[in-house]
Amino acid sequence: MLNQTGEMGASTDGLSELPGGIARQQNALSSDGYIVIREVLTPDQVESLRAAVKKYFRSGGPYKYGDKFQLHAMYEVEDVAKLLTSDTILDRLREITYPLNVVRTGECDLMISTTSSWHNDVPHHPACLDGSIFSDESFRVYKIAFYLQDQDENSQGALKVRPRSHLKGQAPTDDMLEKSIAVRAGDAILFDVRIEHAGQMSTLVERGLRKLCDWIGSRLRPDAQKAFTSTRSILRWIGRTPERVAVFMTFGPSDAWTYSNVEKGRNRHPAARGTLSAEVLTRLAVHNIAPPLIGTSLLPSQIAGGEV
Repeated sequence: MLNQTGEMGASTDGLSELPGGIARQQNALSSDGYIVIREVLTPDQVESLRAAVKKYFRSGGPYKYGDKFQLHAMYEVEDVAKLLTSDTILDRLREITYPLNVVRTGECDLMISTTSSWHNDVPHHPACLDGSIFSDESFRVYKIAFYLQDQDENSQGALKVRPRSHLKGQAPTDDMLEKSIAVRAGDAILFDVRIEHAGQMSTLVERGLRKLCDWIGSRLRPDAQKAFTSTRSILRWIGRTPERVAVFMTFGPSDAWTYSNVEKGRNRHPAARGTLSAEVLTRLAVHNIAPPLIGTSLLPSQIAGGEV
């Protein structure tokens, strides 16, 4: 539903708004490439999810992008899998993919205080090379993102997007309007995976530090990513830069583009480790949602119908 600020507000009763409210959400995503849904998670859920991510990263997760970044997080952290299969979140996904079923690709990222630059999430897809992926309005693969702390539009860590860049064709995006998205912990940002976006940008000092760590690592063989993270954490402590925790998950409708994106994603990322619990699989089944596809084999009919 639309709230008083004109942004999307979460429905409190599943899919009871069919089809008007869903049409507004889908039209906004098609037009601008992103929407914000307010108060999807309760304060208790935010605290629980934040605690689970921080606990995992204290002893696990690879060093990447200036701190830690974990792929396939639903397979790595049970508490994350349980929360991302809650009724509230699954209902939101079903609203976006309606009238088709939800497909969860298996891509689910955890990150803490990582850096970013402007990018889209489809550079691996062959249709990105000729620009055709950016001109097909039937493409509907999205990410849902939760930032687990308040971030105003002037925050260094706010997610930044270039509205409508998901429909750019082969045109350059450097001159497009940039928008920082203000959120409170518990809000959800949904965006088209083709849209140009960026998170916490590296400072000039951090970029220089990263090059130095890479240079030393190439000669002395230390873990350059770990060295960069450790040194950067000191700079963040000196500058009192707040910690930034986020969870991203990719999904789409049960159509050709989503299955094609899954297949190309398999070639890009290593296979998922572990399995989902019976509780999580049951939650998905109740909502008529198949288990995530990354880490499992596509059915022959999916491969035949999903290659674009």
